[in-house]
Amino acid sequence: MCVSHISEKGHILIPRQLRRTLGFKPDGKVQLIEEGGRLVVAPAAEDPIAAATGFLTGKFSLTADLQREHREEARRDRKARSR
Repeated sequence: MCVSHISEKGHILIPRQLRRTLGFKPDGKVQLIEEGGRLVVAPAAEDPIAAATGFLTGKFSLTADLQREHREEARRDRKARSR
């Protein structure tokens, strides 16, 4: 376990061994995540879009959902106009 100091400006020094082990790079970005009263510091993805690609699994299709909603809305509009 490593202990570090928080400066008046909120800066925290991450020891070299942890930076190397966890892949923190100079001038890199990190994610700060609060989980159950703890602060988790993790390397941020260089390309957040690429990192998020494929995280949904299964037979989900946003396009199919949008097309279904559009058809239902058009059906409701036709029904409302025919009254």
